[in-house]
Amino acid sequence: MTMHTTAMSPILEKEAFCRQILQHQDAMFRTAKAILRNDQDAEDAVQEAICAAYTARATLREMDKCKPWLLRILANRCYDMYRKRKQTVDLAQVQEILPAGETDPTEGLALWQAVMALDDTLRAPVTLFYYDGLSVREISEILGISQPAVKTRLSRGRERLRRMLREE
Repeated sequence: MTMHTTAMSPILEKEAFCRQILQHQDAMFRTAKAILRNDQDAEDAVQEAICAAYTARATLREMDKCKPWLLRILANRCYDMYRKRKQTVDLAQVQEILPAGETDPTEGLALWQAVMALDDTLRAPVTLFYYDGLSVREISEILGISQPAVKTRLSRGRERLRRMLREE
């Protein structure tokens, strides 16, 4: 009887996993921020997703699918956090939304601010497509929606951004 030894998958190695996290950390934060709209919650979600991904790293079979795999885990964490949020209003968030006395609320509206102002269903697909360069298929897998739904949301997001930026 011969012993068959298999080499450990590259994703199973701690160093390779860390390299992937470092490579995709900006995309992970952008995605979390697009879903949760709050830096602190986004940071928490990214940390939780990294821990969950490390625990489940043996399930990743192809290294080139690491980014969509990480973002899917992250999106699930974000949606879990979003659902668990208490229905309270943070006064700091309300201050940002309410127009200040004499200032024009559309003044200084940058593209990222416009993206962050999109409806929840439009913001994540737009961020994943334009900022993270993911395909419609990858976004579909990450968000758990059909590819036609992704295309529709991207189209609606682009139209909404055009209107918002024209108003500026």
